[in-house]
Amino acid sequence: MLQALRLLLWPFSLLYSLLMTVRNRLFDAGWLPATAFPLPVISVGNLTVGGTGKTPLTELLLQLLSGSYRCATLSRGYGRATKGLRLAKEEDTALSIGDEPRQLQLKFPRLQVAVAEKRLEGMQALLRLPHPPQVVVLDDAFQHRYVKAGLSILVVDYHRPLWKDFCLPAGNLRESFAGRKRADLVVVNKCPPKLSEQEAEEIRKKLSLTPKQTLFFASMSYLSPRPLGDKATEALLEDRLPPPGEELIVLAGIARPEPFFRQMEAYGRPLRKLVFPDHHAFSAKDVEQLRKALKSDNTGRSIIVTTEKDAVRLAAVPEMDSDLLSRIWYQPIRLQILFDQQKTFENLILSYVEQNQGNG
Repeated sequence: MLQALRLLLWPFSLLYSLLMTVRNRLFDAGWLPATAFPLPVISVGNLTVGGTGKTPLTELLLQLLSGSYRCATLSRGYGRATKGLRLAKEEDTALSIGDEPRQLQLKFPRLQVAVAEKRLEGMQALLRLPHPPQVVVLDDAFQHRYVKAGLSILVVDYHRPLWKDFCLPAGNLRESFAGRKRADLVVVNKCPPKLSEQEAEEIRKKLSLTPKQTLFFASMSYLSPRPLGDKATEALLEDRLPPPGEELIVLAGIARPEPFFRQMEAYGRPLRKLVFPDHHAFSAKDVEQLRKALKSDNTGRSIIVTTEKDAVRLAAVPEMDSDLLSRIWYQPIRLQILFDQQKTFENLILSYVEQNQGNG
């Protein structure tokens, strides 16, 4: 059935690919304007729709830079209930700026977060601030070319090879495979932690990058789960798990929840999965569903474990009370560059930022 549907959609994919190719060539030729700004601008994006791990990479960049520079992030703010330009304030939530921007805001208190459908408008607003940023990270901006990035990072999902995919709507690519050539750095993410040199070389050949492009491989590691209701506690999830044989309730509203569920299986409990669409806006009805799921447990020790992105959205729901928050834990993740290339990656980023400071 899926194959038949893709065949039906194939002509539309060809048309979409053609339109994106023409659009990119108009930018390359200068017929469509790409505005450059007098400060380091780093773009993090992808070709594949959803779930490549852009946010953990953005966090890695901010962890590296925010101690030395005034940093800002600019994104569309996907899934927010607001429209237009918004410079985030402390009282903002996932409802007003989107889950990923809010997640970054919580992790990096000094970070200036801006959301805008029109990235050019967002950049101009950031530079008008009394203390404008010294570095801007454009999140999910590979196809948003009206702002010219000085350093472009393309994130590729190891499990969804670009060379085996094709454009929307029959496939999952936002533009053709040829688009990878615009990136300065390419990060193949979500690799097995022990990816072999031989397989890495095969991927390198398939990507067929130019000599000016640099390729890295990365994996996602899971940190200790944290309680949503009391982030200062040193409690461990293992101490709150239901007894062996009892269900562990897990919740995911992300593009590709399978790795998260596999991580949860490591706790040795049967899983009761609550699955929602990616960037799902949780409602009062959803909150009531969570309460019922917890009450249905006879042990009285039931908890819910969710992803960090989902936790940010759940915390924004007005109907969430302190008791419910205290029974929800979230699973942080971290991106790690493989093959002892972490320092090389960091040095490339730092070198770009240092060389482009003072352009204004």
